[in-house]
Amino acid sequence: MAGDRDDEETRDAAHGHRADERDAEEGAGHAHDSGFRELALALGINTVFFVVELVGALYADSLALFADAVHMLADSASLALALVAAWVAGRPADARRTYGYQRAEVLGAFANGVLLVAAVGYVLFDAVRRFQDPRPVDAPVVAVVGLVGLVANLAAAWVLADRRDVLNVEGAFLHLLADAAGSVAAVVVGVALVYTDLYVLDPVAALLVAVLVLYSVRDLLSDSLNILLQGAPGDVPVDEVRRYIEGIEGVTDAHDVHVWALGSTQYTLSAHVVVAEGVDSDAVLRRCQSDLADRFGIDHATLQVESPSYAHTVDFDCYADER
Repeated sequence: MAGDRDDEETRDAAHGHRADERDAEEGAGHAHDSGFRELALALGINTVFFVVELVGALYADSLALFADAVHMLADSASLALALVAAWVAGRPADARRTYGYQRAEVLGAFANGVLLVAAVGYVLFDAVRRFQDPRPVDAPVVAVVGLVGLVANLAAAWVLADRRDVLNVEGAFLHLLADAAGSVAAVVVGVALVYTDLYVLDPVAALLVAVLVLYSVRDLLSDSLNILLQGAPGDVPVDEVRRYIEGIEGVTDAHDVHVWALGSTQYTLSAHVVVAEGVDSDAVLRRCQSDLADRFGIDHATLQVESPSYAHTVDFDCYADER
């Protein structure tokens, strides 16, 4: 008897160990899906060249270069935040987080957008002061450092380009593209100031960078906020989804249709589906779930199948409660 218990405990322990290994592998897979490795590499590239650009900006006393360096610092901070969010999003679901941690990448994306807006505010403040009192800058240093920053931004953006389907990675990618545009502006200002003394071009370029940043962050903030507010994904027309469900053979009505996103890559739906008498409700349920995944990319559909009589009773009860 003792030996049997020992064998059973050994099997349970082995099963638990295999389950833990499976969870770890799944978590690692989710982290990879969230662009973890790409974000880590982009963070390393960006941080190294942030230091180079900041030193160049201080040496040359250039606001355009400093604006680009501040933006690159925001990029590094946002990439680090995105990296943490990707790791958290890769954690498996548990008893308290039954949907998992996919919203972490959305929170990271939203925080990235707020960070960019704050950086733009500082650049605008300093630009106003420089318009009032333009200061000379070391033009060759501005041009060379701006060119180095441009190469760094494009290299980091290239690393992330294949994972832009993940909202968190998309946010980091937009940061890098906007920063690349800022580096182009710094190069242009540096070259122009080599041949002229129009030092007002420096804050002008900084303002252009600020506008580019605000434009790039607009959609990121809108998309991430929509997900956090449980809004329907922009590429899923809810009315069309409802009409499609109602058009399935055997379905007489669909109501209380709700569509929302857990993260940037997984859509969820819940709905009440009224099935005609005598129709195989299980077959309707299977077809609904399959079609919703194939046609609308809705991976997780929770459907309550109702008979016409039950649906009418519920509607009457709800109306009575409202009164």
